[in-house]
Amino acid sequence: MIYLDHLASTPLDPLVLEAMLPWMRPEAVGNPHAAHPAGWRAADAIEEARGEVATLVGAQPGEVVFTSGATEANALALLGGVPAGGGCVVSAVEHASILGYLPELRRRGHPVVILPADGTGRVDPAALDSALADLPKPSLVSVMAANNEVGTVQPLAELAAVAARHGATMHSDAVQALGTRVLDMAALGLHGLSLSGHKLYGPMGIGALIVRPPFRPVPASAGGGQQRGLRPGTLPTPLCVGLGAACRLARERREEDARRSAALRDRLWQRLQERLPGIRRNGAADGLAGCLNVTIPGIDAADLLLDLPELAVATGSACHSGAGEPSHVLLALGLSAADAHASLRFGLGRGTTAAEVDEAADRLASVLTA
Repeated sequence: MIYLDHLASTPLDPLVLEAMLPWMRPEAVGNPHAAHPAGWRAADAIEEARGEVATLVGAQPGEVVFTSGATEANALALLGGVPAGGGCVVSAVEHASILGYLPELRRRGHPVVILPADGTGRVDPAALDSALADLPKPSLVSVMAANNEVGTVQPLAELAAVAARHGATMHSDAVQALGTRVLDMAALGLHGLSLSGHKLYGPMGIGALIVRPPFRPVPASAGGGQQRGLRPGTLPTPLCVGLGAACRLARERREEDARRSAALRDRLWQRLQERLPGIRRNGAADGLAGCLNVTIPGIDAADLLLDLPELAVATGSACHSGAGEPSHVLLALGLSAADAHASLRFGLGRGTTAAEVDEAADRLASVLTA
């Protein structure tokens, strides 16, 4: 199997597994919220992990709220973060875990604006300025750091500056960006940020919402008051430790990971162009290092992948796999439904090799030209 779907999920890094294993053994038992030595040991490990998460994004440890993943983090940010009487602004290319909450916000009486994207998937800060001028204040803005399908990186600093001028809170789903790009919340002017462990070579089932003042979402659930009441419930020590280790490795390796992945992405694109005349690239050329989204006019990408069982590539977001609908991201970029259905997403990662890239391109071309 040639695994080129790192945008859907990254493999668990061996060093992350090594950090987690001691906390999965019977002798590591201890509720991290309990008032005895076993609980204190677990709590110390979680706090160390919380510090690693905070350091990765330029935040303080006390601003890190562990969640089950980015979907829960986004839910807390949107459903709990839109101020009473305020509006919400998102982009048309957001992940489904953002767009899916808009009907509920409208039902609650919050006006919602969906910003268009240009042909590369980028949002215009001027459009945000216009939208916020017409919305009741204060409002919440949520724009992803980098797109999960085409890799386009958003101008977060400019968008956050616009939000600040209007007194709006700025949140970003940064799931795809943190593995290869530097994101400093304080420098960018972000109040909220969502991340996920399994997009950072960490474990599935763990993520975080970073909450910086004055942002304080209303909790979605009640319980024992853990994590300042923002997300109550017993924290899973092994998963928190794994996320902390993954964030530490991301900080140490992101520059090299970005360099390697970008070189391999460009190599793949060149080889596909040579073998498949007429192929087109979607998204910005200066986007995420490991992302390549292409359209091969006239094909059905889902059917094509059935003929390539040894190749792990996607037709769009894994969250919509099997839905049968064209990608909302590609439609937002101006592609037709037919071209959206003729598109493939390659996600290259830390362990991808040049030989795998070459073989993937050659296998794909062989099936299409047979």
